[in-house]
Amino acid sequence: MTPEETGKAYDTITHRWTRPEFNQKNGITAYQKALSFLPQAPQLEQSRVHSRAPNEGEAQDRGYALDIGCGCTNRFVPIIENKGLTYEGIDVSKDMLAIAKSQAPSHTFYCADVCTFTLTKHYSFISAWDSFWHIALTQQEPLLKKLMNHLNDEGVLLFSCGGTGESGEHTNKVMGPEVYYASLGLHRYLEILIEAGGFIRHVEFDQHPEQHTIIIVQKRIEQK
Repeated sequence: MTPEETGKAYDTITHRWTRPEFNQKNGITAYQKALSFLPQAPQLEQSRVHSRAPNEGEAQDRGYALDIGCGCTNRFVPIIENKGLTYEGIDVSKDMLAIAKSQAPSHTFYCADVCTFTLTKHYSFISAWDSFWHIALTQQEPLLKKLMNHLNDEGVLLFSCGGTGESGEHTNKVMGPEVYYASLGLHRYLEILIEAGGFIRHVEFDQHPEQHTIIIVQKRIEQK
């Protein structure tokens, strides 16, 4: 499936995330753990909770966070901003983003394929919760390298993936429309991240016996 097809598929199922029974705590623990690896900010910044998007000067002081496949709930925004980071979201679903923007109009959202989207800045935190597996199998390694390249030193990347033993891809209609899934296999993910200058901070099969896997990696400081 193309990114456009994936976006259109998600356009038809936004209700799955807006209905009252959706678990708004899904993924929160993983984000808290990942963000805990960021270098400590000054006490003033640690204690500040942002109710708005900071201006450009403030953002550069605290750093940026990119949420890939951000969806429509904005549930990760408060804990990211509580770390003093400026939140940005990117998604291929126009309808998902329309909902997200209506709830957080002062924030930056991109409707684009992250694989081809030009990243114009470096980030202190990049996340892809339950979205990375929709990336085409052949694009996953280049994307991981791209994301690692756009992390600041000591920046953190969090993503969930299929922790399979081997690479593979398939489609299914579990959510209604046909959706594509792919995994390079857990061992290969870790190899790529280490080769790209990452230090593996955490790997967890958080929904065992399912293969849903959390990976947290921190970019090492380059020795000069």
